[in-house]
Amino acid sequence: MPKSFKLQLFWGLLVCSSVCVSGVAAREAPATQSARQRTETQVATWFEKHRDRPPVLRAFLQRMPKGGDIHSHLSGAVYAENYLKWAAEDGYCVDPSAIALIEPKACNQSNTYFPASKLFDRTKIYDALVDRFSTRNLGFAKKSGHDQFFEAFGGFSPISSAPSRQDDMVAEVANRAASQHISYLELMLTVQGSEARQLGKQVGWNRNFARMRQKLLDRGLKTLVEKGTQDLADLERQTSKTLGCGTATAQPGCGVTVRYLQQTTRTKPPEEVFAQFAYAFELAKIDPRVVGINLVAPEDHPVALRDYTLQMEMLKFLHSQFPNTKISLHAGELTLGLVPTEALRFHIRQAVEIGQAKRIGHGVDVLYEDNPFELMAQMRQRGVLVEICPTSNEVILNVKGDEHPFKSYWDAGVPLAIASDDEGVSRSDLSNEYLLVARRYNLGYKDLKRLARNSLEYSFLKGESLWQSSGFAAATPACASDTLGSNSFSTGCSAFLKKSDRARTQWKLESEFAQFEALPWLQ
Repeated sequence: MPKSFKLQLFWGLLVCSSVCVSGVAAREAPATQSARQRTETQVATWFEKHRDRPPVLRAFLQRMPKGGDIHSHLSGAVYAENYLKWAAEDGYCVDPSAIALIEPKACNQSNTYFPASKLFDRTKIYDALVDRFSTRNLGFAKKSGHDQFFEAFGGFSPISSAPSRQDDMVAEVANRAASQHISYLELMLTVQGSEARQLGKQVGWNRNFARMRQKLLDRGLKTLVEKGTQDLADLERQTSKTLGCGTATAQPGCGVTVRYLQQTTRTKPPEEVFAQFAYAFELAKIDPRVVGINLVAPEDHPVALRDYTLQMEMLKFLHSQFPNTKISLHAGELTLGLVPTEALRFHIRQAVEIGQAKRIGHGVDVLYEDNPFELMAQMRQRGVLVEICPTSNEVILNVKGDEHPFKSYWDAGVPLAIASDDEGVSRSDLSNEYLLVARRYNLGYKDLKRLARNSLEYSFLKGESLWQSSGFAAATPACASDTLGSNSFSTGCSAFLKKSDRARTQWKLESEFAQFEALPWLQ
């Protein structure tokens, strides 16, 4: 893979450095371990001292290593201002009455349209477009946060769906991640989505999943998969070029590892949803850039509600064919009043028990589920992580603070990670999401470190974990004698890290924690 998206490891990662003796790295002395613990405690004390000063905590969290952002929609992560900049550069026009972008080929259809390049001289319309493409100034939108949020995607779709701008989108998100000391991204995107849906239409619906999958294969599904892998290779190459990776002017995003989750749109007819799923599983099997799949679009949509169980059954069948494919599902992104109460009682459970989800996105309505405490206990036992997106849940569902199930999950021992969802649409970033949970739920620095470590432990990166268990108490035996995050490695640890993308990313995070905790202003 190009250098831009390979984890940038320390110079001594795979070779023994000068402190290695006879192929064995020097063990961390108890005094060194105690010093690290004292430093961590010192930083935790600093955090508590400044707890009631949000701007100071924001600066702290901006700098704090956060591991990964594992719930991020690529198109929604881009800020509106960049979409408008690209529209101006690419010859789009603006319909001032509809507050909408017009594709270049349609610019001559009305004499009221004007070039997007003139937006900077017509700031009222510029501002109106930013508001339409996001939840900025939501109080003046004259619609719910839910509607404003989801309608924003249709507004910038002419740009976000253009292949020529995909690299700029990834570059923007990667650079922002780097500025927040995020080293890993799992970005949700759709490759060959419309083509897969069209293939589903051609094949038609068949409740016999095995037969339908075979028909899709017979009609050319794997040809679409080959095109998808080429699309991803082109995206990776162009993104590397856009970021200037490997040059003297390389941008910070070059140091961020990027992987993808192939999306399926849940609001389409069954034959199209199944075709998208079948395509996603095939793509994830052969392309290492695609580490898993996800199911997206409003969960409260009538089709999504009608076909929810059916879609979980589709996933169960396909997972039986591809048991190594990782699944994360938007489930429980609902609340009282948005849908009939019956729809609040089973979505998360079915995602876990039928849909084979290893991670749940949002999970807001868990306490409306049948037997919610048993469900959370099962999620803890299975190691099913919940991706917590505070700003998104507040904007879309009006659920925040004590109304949110964060503390219930936390108390039940369900693994959690903090995620951004859609930084651009929500006008937020991952640092702000950490700030919200820290202040709302009285989390300390060590709690935040646990959330950051979870983001990598439960990521879909390939390979074994650096840790013996999800409690992060001890490293895997191969690295048990090594100083985590250091530049020196035992022969066994070096060999282990070489084989595991996950462990290498985790090692980097431990190094970043050590560097962060040693900063003079935190002493």
